[in-house]
This record gives sequence, structure tokens and C-alpha cells, in this order.
Amino acid sequence: MKKIRSKSRIILSCIMLLCTSLAVYAQISLSKFPDDKIMVVAHRADWREAPENSIQAIKKAIEKGVNMVEIDLALTKDNILILMHDKTIDRTTTGKGNPGDYTLEEIKKLSLKDGLGVPTEMKIPTLQEVLDVTEGKIFINLDKAFDYFDIVYPMLKERKMFDQVLFKGTANYEEFNKKYGKIKDEIHYMPIIQLGSGEGWTKINGYLKNYKVYGFEFTTGPDENHLINFKDIQKNKIKVWLNAMWPILCAGHNDDKTFENPEVYNWYPDHYVNIIQTDRPKELIDYLKKKNLYFFTP
Repeated sequence: MKKIRSKSRIILSCIMLLCTSLAVYAQISLSKFPDDKIMVVAHRADWREAPENSIQAIKKAIEKGVNMVEIDLALTKDNILILMHDKTIDRTTTGKGNPGDYTLEEIKKLSLKDGLGVPTEMKIPTLQEVLDVTEGKIFINLDKAFDYFDIVYPMLKERKMFDQVLFKGTANYEEFNKKYGKIKDEIHYMPIIQLGSGEGWTKINGYLKNYKVYGFEFTTGPDENHLINFKDIQKNKIKVWLNAMWPILCAGHNDDKTFENPEVYNWYPDHYVNIIQTDRPKELIDYLKKKNLYFFTP
């Protein structure tokens, strides 16, 4: 009788563990990310720990508790989507030329380089391989994805991953709607507003009046001369994304300044920013935890 009870307890524990795992898995939802927390986005994944746009850099971001990885897409000669930022593979791999010069088999023979340009043993991943790693674990921002939307869309639809993936683009609403109107309500989309280049409320209002965007990504220029009141965006339950990597993107309030003064990040919540793309995910997460602005996913 004791053995039966013991086995029952083990079975019950396993069921509870499975249910907990499924519950955690289900929590990976852009729709449910709280507006009063700041989402941490690792630029080209955690590229200071591993080669940019690599599986290993994505895994490092997951280990750190990063909410989202920003990754870049390119197409091989045989129409396979891979991760690659530049138009050529020269800077980040041991090969030369365009991604489209190579078949997948050929490009897999090359190695990725680290941040110093030194070859590693790591390989260029496909988008399918990335989705295998990220599904249910971390959000994805697919940069340049609309260039390959006919390939990306069915992949995400089959995996039911639309609530885990964020698309971005520079088009105004009319251009966006003309091309993607039929599927726009299935995806999360974020227009890019280049404040420092003279874009502003005309482009923003084109979306606000016609479509529920997930958020707006803003680039500011090197100073605050072109800033708008982001509070007016947030009050519509729309997120505000800024990039902390370089001074020209964030009015000079960039990541590297935080080594001497972590409080530099105060500028972001003070200006109603609730998504930050960073090259320093550890430092940003440490700051957000101290301010109770960090939200762990999953």
C-alpha cells in the first residue's frame, strides 16, 4: 500500500511539473507583456558573448534573462533564410561575397567570426534552427523580415509563433497597408519613426488612426532637439522603443555611459520608454531589477 501511495505521489508530482512547464511555455506572449515594465532587447543577440546572429549568442541572451533578441535575415542561393546582418558575409564569416552566392550546404562550411574578427567553430544558423531554440523561450524581432515575408509568414504560422515575433519597418501606413493589409491583424508590427531625420506626428498619426501597432521605434539623432512627448504614445497602450547602442540613436544616452554612471538609464523611464534595445543586456537588466522595472520571460 505504501509503494502504491509512493508511486501515486511521484506520478502526481510529474503531472504538476508538466503543468507548470506548460504554463510557463504559454506565458511567452508579446500581447501580455506589462506596459509598466521595460522590455530588454539584445542587439544582434548577445554578440559580446558569442558571434552576432549566432545560435550561441541567442542562448547567452536567454541565459541572461533577456526578453527579446533582434536578429537579421538574408537568403541563400537555394532560398533558405539564414541569419546575417551585412549585405556581404565578409565581416562576420570566413567567406566572402553575398549570402545569395552560396547554397546552404556551401555556407555551412564557413565559420562565424567573433567580435574581434577571429574565426570560431560556430556556424551560420538558418531561421528554422533559430526558431527551434527560441520557441517558447524568448521574443524575436525579425529585422529586414519583410524582404522575405512570403517565406517567414508560413514558417511562423505553422509554429503558431505570431505572438512571440515582432516585425518592424520604415513604411508609412498607406504603404504598409497596401502590401500587408490582408495579414496585418495576425502579426505584431512596429513602425520606425526617424525623428532625427524629420519624421514625426504625421507618420505616427497615420498608424494611430488606422491600425493598432504594437509600438513605435524611434531614432532621435545625437541630441534632444527632435524629441516628442512619448507619454502621448504610451497613453494609447502602445509601446515606445528606443535604441541605446549609439549616441546618435538615443540623444546621447547610450549604453557605454552606464559603466561610469548606471543612472544614465534613468532617462528612458523618465521619457516613457518601455522597450530598450541594447548592446549591454547584463548592465541594463541589473539596472532594471534595482528599479523594479524588469519583467522576466518566461
